[in-house]
Amino acid sequence: SWAQSLVPTGELGVTQSHHLSDMIRGTAAGSSAAFVVALGSVIAAVWAAAIGSESCRDTEECLGRPDVGGELSSLLQSHAPRSQPSKQALSSKVASGGAITEIQENYIVVNGRGYSRYSAHSALLGSLGSEFAGTAFIPPRLSFTERPQNAWLDNNTEFGTSASVQASQKSQFDFDLSINAIPSAEIETGLNWNNSHTGEFFLKELKFTSMTTLTQAMNAPEFEAMRKYMKEQMDRPRIVTGVWILIEGDEEHSSFCAGGSLDLKAEKIGKITVSGSGCRMSTWSFSPDSVMAYESAKIKFNKDGTVASLEIDQATR
Repeated sequence: SWAQSLVPTGELGVTQSHHLSDMIRGTAAGSSAAFVVALGSVIAAVWAAAIGSESCRDTEECLGRPDVGGELSSLLQSHAPRSQPSKQALSSKVASGGAITEIQENYIVVNGRGYSRYSAHSALLGSLGSEFAGTAFIPPRLSFTERPQNAWLDNNTEFGTSASVQASQKSQFDFDLSINAIPSAEIETGLNWNNSHTGEFFLKELKFTSMTTLTQAMNAPEFEAMRKYMKEQMDRPRIVTGVWILIEGDEEHSSFCAGGSLDLKAEKIGKITVSGSGCRMSTWSFSPDSVMAYESAKIKFNKDGTVASLEIDQATR
């Protein structure tokens, strides 16, 4: 009919076509005004169906719409796309903002960034390590051989954020956290020892403040022999630029040196002693046993053997 010619050719199904014709014949018998209103409504509905069908034709979205074919068939439902799990199964996920969001076999992921767990119990801030020969893992598998230098730590360190360890995540560390954790009462002055033995744990980030300052310190004349050793004897040498330290206590007590300045000293016994000014903090120390994860940077050299740059290792999940 002439009314059907008002919609795109081929867009009317058989049922829709008959329905249109019936409505036109029925309303034609009535008043002309009713006929016009009914005709306008029918044409608008048909146009909507035609355009909707065109916009999603041959897509799964289309198959699920009641106006263009009803619900998904059971076959399609059973083969509907699903999000694929990560290649590295996640041990835990927590949605809260400040908490550890994921614990993986090789990473602890905090606020969307991964920090390596590989040989973390051998790492200190400023430690030097070689990548194992013939390997190219992410994160790199490092063997830490050189302890930090005090000149590199001097006036260039700071605390970062903190991350709570949820009760459901404790078992993912594969050891008793209370053995390796530093009691918060040893760190914060005036804190009752009862606050350190509540069975709660958190991680505190300790890192270099400036990579530029660190590079300049490594290029000091006194480290010429060490730079030569790193360039010629170490395989793709790395330096640890940040560590996550395990502390026992409530995370509410994690801001014990907000706005203060730190003084770190690398001890020959394999520890770092931490003190500071403008902090609610005692002098305390930590060993690699308390390091749960770390960030490392690849050391790039100039032709003259000086350090050109420090490239933070890729953190993937």
